[in-house]
Amino acid sequence: MTDTGRAPHSGSYDDTPLEIARDDGDGRFPFAPGETLAAAMKRVLVGEIGSARQALADPKISREEAIHRVRRRLKRARSLFFVLEEVPGANRENRAIQARDTARLLAGARDADVLAGEARRILARAEGGSVAAAGLLVERLENRRDAAHRVLPPLDEVAARLRASEADARSLPDRFEAGRLLAEAIVACHRRGREDWRRLNDGICAETLHDWRKRVKRRRHLSALVPIATPVTSRAVQHDLERLGEILGEEHDLAVLEARLADENDLLRPREGRDGVRELVARRRRKLTRKALELGEELFGLRSRDVAEALAGLRELC
Repeated sequence: MTDTGRAPHSGSYDDTPLEIARDDGDGRFPFAPGETLAAAMKRVLVGEIGSARQALADPKISREEAIHRVRRRLKRARSLFFVLEEVPGANRENRAIQARDTARLLAGARDADVLAGEARRILARAEGGSVAAAGLLVERLENRRDAAHRVLPPLDEVAARLRASEADARSLPDRFEAGRLLAEAIVACHRRGREDWRRLNDGICAETLHDWRKRVKRRRHLSALVPIATPVTSRAVQHDLERLGEILGEEHDLAVLEARLADENDLLRPREGRDGVRELVARRRRKLTRKALELGEELFGLRSRDVAEALAGLRELC
């Protein structure tokens, strides 16, 4: 169990890019013999998309797990497409959009899983009169989850789009200014994330929290690709970014759940104890937000120019 209270997902999956071999513990990205950073980034990108496609076809993986893997790998692919935005290739203008839209085709059942899971965690924290209400919420969201899984997602279309994305990734050149692009992308993630963090310290906004979460995750993904030791991409920093992303992820899921409770009377009616459950959700969100802002001070308190200076050596790699 992580510090966020979220159970790890089933299976051996973790958030480390699949094509990265285990390093010696310092968080640096390991090259294959004779490999350039540009070639390595292309290898990782092709590997992420190819592994997503293979997960859909693997009979040993449940459909739920396959969808989870595809969506997670596409998020990492989008992070890489963000870095490679100016690099020539077959689908330069629409790479990230295509990956995003492919993931959205699989969102229905996955979103239903997430809401049911958050309701179970709220039930575990409920006390007194809120227990029965939270139990009703769990029952109804699990029924919705089961119904969502009975609707077959368009897996053939997803597989076709993944093949197109993989072909696009393979069309990238083998040499480009990989170090400069990666450094600039990490600095951009930090700068925008720092702006979000500072804005949130002035007042909590759900939209800003959501934007911050996306930038935290992207910075985490890209930090794992840095092949030199830096104080802003170390193993400890990567771990803290991952933890912050999990905290913000749970807060976002609870925000969605709270909005559903407010908008959908048939999910939980006032006479069934809806207000008590909403207060449990709101209390948990406040606690998670406090944790996120405290951790954010460690990760985003540093000025962007200092992050850029720490990555100066990365810019020389290609």
